Amino acid sequence: MAISVVPAAEAGWAAVEAVFQSEASSRNCWCQFHVLVNPEQRKTTRESRRELLREQVETLDPPRGLIALDDGEPVGWCGVEPRVRLLHILASKLVVASSPEPLSDRNVWSVYCILVPPRRRRQGIGAVLLHAGVEHAVANGATALEGYPIDTALRGGKLPPGFSTGTVSMFEEEGFERVAALPSARTLVHRRV
Repeated sequence: MAISVVPAAEAGWAAVEAVFQSEASSRNCWCQFHVLVNPEQRKTTRESRRELLREQVETLDPPRGLIALDDGEPVGWCGVEPRVRLLHILASKLVVASSPEPLSDRNVWSVYCILVPPRRRRQGIGAVLLHAGVEHAVANGATALEGYPIDTALRGGKLPPGFSTGTVSMFEEEGFERVAALPSARTLVHRRV
């Protein structure tokens, strides 16, 4: 297994689509949960969220998201971009109250989604994606990063269905520190770079 990670725009839309079509929950979200605030979310359809992601992947600068490839086969997605683009996160009272970084700081990036198809999980792809996400953010001017992973210790070691945020232990291995508890057994984690 030789995993490479490239910007989603470079991998192409077909690669992004292949990863998102691999699981029911990702086919519904299309990585828009953190981008849109609740009233906007309710107005969208699965197809409109898919088209939003396509447009975001193809046009945003700095680029949105990374794709992991195993000998050309798409095997994962990492949602990583400046936090100021993520309206749902900026609207979170807990994140607002707990983040050590100013909300308006364009150099604070979020790693908010790590999606690996079920048949490729537990092979280290998520950790490779997280590491590449940190490198991508730093290369594009990030001075700090946040994540919102699941704390499996609070869930009896089990991951929830539709899980796509990474785990606290994975983020800690990449140098992130716990900042605050969030709903649904998630934890706000932070790393200065």
